[in-house]
Parts: sequence; structure tokens; C-alpha cells
Amino acid sequence: MIEPIVCVPARNEAERLPSLLRSLQEQTWLRARKRPLRMVLVLNNCDDSSRAVVERVARDLPRISLYLIEVRFSPEHAHVGSARRLAMNRAFSLAPRKSVLLSTDADATPRHDWIEANLRAIASGADLVAGHIVGNKQEEASLGSRFVRRAARHSYYAKLVDRLASLVDPVTHDPWPRHSDHTGASLAVRSEVYAAVGGMPALPFREDIAFVANVCRAGYRLRHPLNVQVTVSARLDGRAMGGMSDCLKSWLAAEESGLPHLVEDPQAIILRLRHRQFHDLATRPIRLPAGEGVVQPPNGRAFERVIAVPKGADTSMEVELAISQLERMVADNEGKVDVTGSSTMDFLQGAD
Repeated sequence: MIEPIVCVPARNEAERLPSLLRSLQEQTWLRARKRPLRMVLVLNNCDDSSRAVVERVARDLPRISLYLIEVRFSPEHAHVGSARRLAMNRAFSLAPRKSVLLSTDADATPRHDWIEANLRAIASGADLVAGHIVGNKQEEASLGSRFVRRAARHSYYAKLVDRLASLVDPVTHDPWPRHSDHTGASLAVRSEVYAAVGGMPALPFREDIAFVANVCRAGYRLRHPLNVQVTVSARLDGRAMGGMSDCLKSWLAAEESGLPHLVEDPQAIILRLRHRQFHDLATRPIRLPAGEGVVQPPNGRAFERVIAVPKGADTSMEVELAISQLERMVADNEGKVDVTGSSTMDFLQGAD
């Protein structure tokens, strides 16, 4: 039997951690299990009441076996990468031979069947499972209708890009329908795979993206199932540099300044997707045409489906025009006008 162990880094999360702990207590995976769910929680340089809150809440959650680590890293190492690595390394040390390490964030709320859905994907052949990240709708609404509209446009654009990639450059072990998220808010990895790639990199930011790249580059199978889902906050006071909160703040600033919503030109995307078909991605880098950018793609074509923009190339356009072009490209490749079952206008109007 595969044993799951949940790994969480946290810094000053007294307000958010109770919700996470209670969502784990209610996981469907626990209903038929006599043993509790093991969880490793690393409190990284906290100066709030996180420990006291966690200890109080945990007393009322008998189905959670909590391994609490309180640590004070030196300033240069006091970041999410160090804390996530410590949490996952400790989980690995506790894990039986066949186990799955599940990473999530302190401000996340996994869906009730999160563990079961991850384990099903692992059992069906995935080595690493990336969960679908959904924003907290109430918190997003508090950021204003213009922000919500921008977020909806971007989400739809990203879905179209990934649908196009699934048609032009399909990955057998990660078929459509799927999503394109792979962040520390929801990752599940077989313990032997975690060890084989050297564990979670202790980077100050984007440690999760680097880990996924390492796993794929080593030839393991990454899956993005839609039924593995986690809701995350839309707070603006984030803990990780370059994380979700920084993205939200940049979108808010852009809306307030009246800046256009620019995304990558679909023509550049299709060019690279088709160009990639003629290369052995396990061994050869791709040199992008009309630019100096070089991409070292991971083995198996499963990681960066939208890769780096060539240096010096102007490949951006307004999101509405890009969406229109992508819809036509998808239609040309699958014989359908829309991949979501509604028109672009309906989708965008529904976001207000």
C-alpha cells in the first residue's frame, strides 16, 4: 500500500494554517484507514503565534499525525526553498519504501479528495503529479472586477495555449484534458523519484519549478490531472519572492495604470511547438529562430510547454487578439471552434 506524507513550509501563517489542517483531517483517503495521515510542517523563522495555533488546533484533529519542526535559518537561507526542502527531506526520512511525498502551501486548502486523486494518478503510472491551482473566489473578488477580468482572460489564454500544445506536440503520459500548473501548492512525487533527483532545491524562489524541471529532465513522467485540485489565497502579502502575491500585485498595478494586457504571440508559440517536433529533446537543446535564446528542454517534453521568448524579439500582443488567433488554431487542429464549450465573449463577460 502506498503511504502518503504531506509536507508544508510555513512562515507567519497563524491565520491560514487552521484551514489547511482541517482540510487534511477531512480527506476522503482517511475514511477507510485506521492509521492517521502523517504531515511534516516546518515553521520557518516565524515571529507570530503559528506554533501555538498549530498545537491548539492539532489537538482536535486525531487523524493527523503531525511532525512539527520549528527552525530559524540564517538570513541568506530564510526562504521557502530551504523550508520546503527541510519538510520534504524529513518526510522522506520517515517514509516507508513505497510512499508519496505531497507538497502544499500553508495558505492552501486541498479539495476533500486531494490525496486520493494524487494516489490514483501515481498508481496509473505518473512519477510526479501536479495539482490544479484555483484561486479563492471571494478573495479574488475583493481585488476588484478589473482584476478578476484580467485573471479570467489570462486563464483562458493559458488554457488555449496548452490545448494547442496538446494537439501539436502531444505527450502520451500527460494527455488532454489537463491543466498547466506545477507549483509547490500541489505536487505529489514518488519517494524514490524524489531521492533520485537530489530532492527539492533550496532556492530562494521558484524552487518548485526547478524541482519539476529536474524530475522531467531525468526522464520521469509528469501528469497534470484536472481532478487534483487545491484552492490558494489571493493575498497580496506573500511569503515568497516572485510568488503568487507578486503576480497579483503586478496585475493590479497594470490595471490601475491602464496598461495593456500583453501575452505571447500565438504565431511564435506554434512555430516553437512545430520546431520542437523535429528534435530529440532528451539530448539536444533548441536554438530558437530569429533570436539568441537557447532552451535546454527536459527529457520527455513534459515540462515547459511554453518555453522562453527569444532575446530581442517582440512577440507580444493584446490578449484578446491572441485569444482569437488561438481559438482559430485550435479549431484548425481539432475541428472545434472552442475548447471550453462557450464563446470567448461569454467567458469574459462571466468574469465580471
